[in-house]
Amino acid sequence: MAVFNSNDVTVSIGGVLLTDHVVSVDFGETAAELDTTTMGSSNITRIAGLKDGNVSIEFLQDFAASEVYATLNPLLGTLTTVIVALTDAAAAATNPSKSVSCLVTEVPFIASGVADLATISVSWPMSGAVTTITS
Repeated sequence: MAVFNSNDVTVSIGGVLLTDHVVSVDFGETAAELDTTTMGSSNITRIAGLKDGNVSIEFLQDFAASEVYATLNPLLGTLTTVIVALTDAAAAATNPSKSVSCLVTEVPFIASGVADLATISVSWPMSGAVTTITS
């Protein structure tokens, strides 16, 4: 896969495919920066520490059964699996997907202005290792 239009990204939360309600997704991994500079050094040196990350998703809110609110609300305060795939095609080296356990720390009820689409945005911390799926 080369440069692509991200209109086919799929998002599954707790085994429920919510792609048709996802407006945007940000799956970001980080590593802590540990300073290893010692006396007499002329330059700062560093190593990577613990890995961390966050999954942020903006949804079009929907209160129907098996949709956004019904899926997310019971998960508040629990760990759930989040899977993000670049396309709905089978996973491959050129079409990887990522899976991680996230702590559901927030489930907004609604965020909307007059005559706007009803949306919610969540940002959940990752808990544990990220798995990259390529087949």
